[in-house]
Amino acid sequence: MSWVGHQREGILHGHLLYDVHLIGFSPPNLTLRLSQKAPKDLPRQLEGLLKKKRGEAWTIAISDEIGHLTLHEKDQKASEERRAEILKEPLVTLLMDALPGTTLMHVEDR
Repeated sequence: MSWVGHQREGILHGHLLYDVHLIGFSPPNLTLRLSQKAPKDLPRQLEGLLKKKRGEAWTIAISDEIGHLTLHEKDQKASEERRAEILKEPLVTLLMDALPGTTLMHVEDR
């Protein structure tokens, strides 16, 4: 949903990153599960933005299904997996064994 961020809709973008679980996507239909932190009118806000900026009428439904991870959760999971990959690298293992107390502080995106 970075498209929403590019539309200068920061609050809506934040909710889409942290508070929305995708259930189904079949344009022009979208099904979401909202966290308790998400505004109840989020579907109306998103429908309005899509209509205004893209000239498209979308139907956004809300469901209680679990759905996918939020975009933020997906990013966190990918970072954790990347960190685990790095820590398995032979050179990294060798350095960490040679320098007790060493920790991997930050992993940059590839």
